[in-house]
Amino acid sequence: MLLKRAGISALSRNIDIMPPTPPPFEIHPGNFSLNVSGVAGFFGGDEAISAIQTIHHYEYRKWTGWYNSPGSWNVGKKFGKLAKSRFWDGLFPGPDEEPAKFFELDGKQGPKYVASRSGTILEHTGHLAYLIMQKSKEELGYQVTGDRTTKQNKVTIVKMQPCVFERGDKKENKPPARNIPPLRGHHTSLVAILPIAVSFTTCGLCGWTHDWFCFSMILLGIVSSGIFSLVIGSARLKLQGVNSAHTAPPGDGILMDGDDIVLLLGREEDVATITRGKFVLEYDPWVRWRRREEKRKRSVPGDGTKPQSDHTSDTEKGQVAGQVDGASNTYPMSREPVTDEYNAIGLCSILLVIQLLAQLLLIPQGTLFGQIMFLSSFAASWGYNLYLSSIDKEYIQERLILDELNLEKKHMQTYVFGTRTTAAAFACLMLQPPGFEPEHIIHNFMPNNTPVWIAWREKVLEVMRKRDGSRDICHNLLKMNSDEETFEPADRELLDQLLEDARIAYDQAMDVQEWLMDDENNGNDSIQT
Repeated sequence: MLLKRAGISALSRNIDIMPPTPPPFEIHPGNFSLNVSGVAGFFGGDEAISAIQTIHHYEYRKWTGWYNSPGSWNVGKKFGKLAKSRFWDGLFPGPDEEPAKFFELDGKQGPKYVASRSGTILEHTGHLAYLIMQKSKEELGYQVTGDRTTKQNKVTIVKMQPCVFERGDKKENKPPARNIPPLRGHHTSLVAILPIAVSFTTCGLCGWTHDWFCFSMILLGIVSSGIFSLVIGSARLKLQGVNSAHTAPPGDGILMDGDDIVLLLGREEDVATITRGKFVLEYDPWVRWRRREEKRKRSVPGDGTKPQSDHTSDTEKGQVAGQVDGASNTYPMSREPVTDEYNAIGLCSILLVIQLLAQLLLIPQGTLFGQIMFLSSFAASWGYNLYLSSIDKEYIQERLILDELNLEKKHMQTYVFGTRTTAAAFACLMLQPPGFEPEHIIHNFMPNNTPVWIAWREKVLEVMRKRDGSRDICHNLLKMNSDEETFEPADRELLDQLLEDARIAYDQAMDVQEWLMDDENNGNDSIQT
């Protein structure tokens, strides 16, 4: 029995002193140490932010974020500002803006808008009008021939199509909106296989070589990036319209941006969607974590506060009601507005910041092979982010707005004129409604008040009044009379050129108006020029 116990003790001592199993292979760097902690969280931050800003445009993009993405510090600090509370504002200081602005779906200033029927003038429109103007600038257009060319001006006619919106709750005064489905069939999801495969492969190799420091950091990067993509990409992209009165006149109007002009023809609510509508992102309640609407338990006498109990007597209630007059500065209890705190996004942003701190501490403790694997996963992920950031976000938004408003190529026609006066006369003739003289529109184009320009404007306005007359009658109105023959030779020559521009504009406007009438009556789909 003693011998048996002695044998067991000797065996236990042999097991205790057995060395750990060596890894399959090792790299012996000598005195060399690859320290990547300085770039672990900062490398590729701009590309990562730009890549995330297109996550709502493509289907399945939110499911393809499981890779060790660089730039966690920049991404966390950028999108952490979406969280709104005192805690989050202290952790991620910055202005409280709507999610659409963070993803560059809103915020661009649009051109000036002038309505031809209601007389409304908007010095600056919104993001959607900016996109429509940019789309018109890209069009080559139909060249209108004339006698002279000074500086080319584009005029794009947009015939608005009916657009159906989901009506908002009248009690909450919500504007109408409609969901925008993400783009399908794009190859971004297939390309995401590369960084995902490289990240998981490098993570597995670090574990195979027992480098648990680099293994855990690559795994943390995969998990934090994947969760962040799921949360931030869970929003639904919507097009928000504008509530318009049923008795509102047609919203025909004009967008003006230098030498580029866009004519919007259609219903008031359809045109208002361009001029005052916008993109919005709507998150689920589990992301928003909306703060409840609560009564303030303090009234405000002057610049102080006075606590009030919910259980007040009739006498106290009468005193509170009677204090709202000139003899007292005490006001009744008010309600705090309902706000979306987006706590889920804030938590994901903290996770990204923690990822940076952990990488700064633990990556230098890993082996040379593990550090190389860590950098390899970063390089593959950075290349994918660079590819996503190269996508033109404005082009995607243009496609989305045209699809949602049912605007096809046949509904937009661009004309290129050789002079500003020809373009101005054409736009005014296209916008003129029956029984209305758009003097304010023509003044927006040509504010000059010299005798030549005054005479030219009067003749163009007279043609607008005779819109139902024959071409010969209107052409005769666009000729100099005896009073104008007394102008100086230089002024007569200038007026003659301006009137020739107006005649060219009139002929082109009549051709396009014939198409508009035919399209309304017969549903014709092509512009006759």
